[in-house]
Amino acid sequence: MLLKNFTKYLLTTFFIIASTLLPGINWPGGQALSPGALIGSHAQAHENDTKARRIVSMAPNITETIFALGCGERLIAVTDFCKYPPEAKELPSVGGYFNPNMERLTALHPDLVIVQGKHEKMERFCRQKGIPILHVRMDSLSSIYNGILELGRVLDCTERAQKLCAAIRGELEQIREKTAGRSRKKVFVCLGRSPGSMASLYTAGGPSFVSEILQIAGGENIFSDVTQPYPEASKESLIKRAPEIIIETRPGENITDVRRRRIISEWNVLRGIPAVSNRRVYVLAEDFLLVPGPRVGAAARCLARTLHGE
Repeated sequence: MLLKNFTKYLLTTFFIIASTLLPGINWPGGQALSPGALIGSHAQAHENDTKARRIVSMAPNITETIFALGCGERLIAVTDFCKYPPEAKELPSVGGYFNPNMERLTALHPDLVIVQGKHEKMERFCRQKGIPILHVRMDSLSSIYNGILELGRVLDCTERAQKLCAAIRGELEQIREKTAGRSRKKVFVCLGRSPGSMASLYTAGGPSFVSEILQIAGGENIFSDVTQPYPEASKESLIKRAPEIIIETRPGENITDVRRRRIISEWNVLRGIPAVSNRRVYVLAEDFLLVPGPRVGAAARCLARTLHGE
């Protein structure tokens, strides 16, 4: 059951952060609006005194951002995977990202639904019900900042959004400066694989925020040249690229020392890889590692500690 729940969590996180279609707001009638352009459900111009107060967030990074902007009280529901901050767990859930409970959502009478990337099922539902829907794309660092600013505009807290972006940039710059003089090791980040085997190895490509914060943390992503944000890597390509460090992410999983050793031992089938032969395979279970939101600085610090032993 634990593995099943973890796999479900991981796959959901994967597909949410891998949404790469252009952001915008869709309103009844199918009109797609550019980021920051907000029109009421009756196609009236949005005024500053007409702010959404009953918001449903459909992704963990969106939920975290809304709370970080000081607007958590305007959330009325989240998804099963929105676990942070602790207050988010007290809110009603509308199910998962791919299998939302539409009846429950309807009963909550939201005045805005916010999704990560493209969500056709939710778009159709909101169009039918006359509910405004906002699309944000937060994956690369630049799009994370843009997403925060966009949410700040929509929630009428632009100054707070700007300060939040500045704080994140400052934190990442501190990490960059601290790791600047360190030796850069070749790193393979395993974001997911088939349980107990080396099949279906997924990693972070160059466009993803995971690759960017790994660079800031002082590592060299061996798949940074891949243009897909979250590609599947073959064992052959992994052997050829010869990582010196392997970091396997298991976000949110409760890993005992025995479980950690077993996960690491599964990499022994690739003992010809320097990271395996030199026992530099690490398993990280921090829940924020794959969330493209306000805690990317914490994720970068975690990677830096893993790479440099501090």
